[in-house]
Amino acid sequence: MIYFSGIKQQKKLASEVYDWFCEQRNIGEVDITVHSCDLTDDNVFAWCEQEDDEFIISIHSTLSVRDYIVTLIHELIHVSQSLCGLFDDTLREKEAYELEYELASQFVLDVPQVQIQIFCSPFSTN
Repeated sequence: MIYFSGIKQQKKLASEVYDWFCEQRNIGEVDITVHSCDLTDDNVFAWCEQEDDEFIISIHSTLSVRDYIVTLIHELIHVSQSLCGLFDDTLREKEAYELEYELASQFVLDVPQVQIQIFCSPFSTN
């Protein structure tokens, strides 16, 4: 199950990405909280932490739709890696960077209503 904090458009997109990713990677239902926040000072788009059986993904709040999808998929790859027992940071990042755009492209092809959003400006609160 996914829990979310952020604007409505991001919540819908995060749910769509989560559902699609879980189906693609056969990881079943995993408790994930996606926390939309300002990560400017941290100089990252996102990170993933695990607390017991729950994963917390902090994601930068002003990413474009395209970057949001790619970034969330990158972090979901880390969730999948943790569930499979892959904890070597170098291997984790290598795999996540190799797969993020491929999986994001497949997501956009599989979920046509997202295609129009790709060409939008960053999410807005309006």
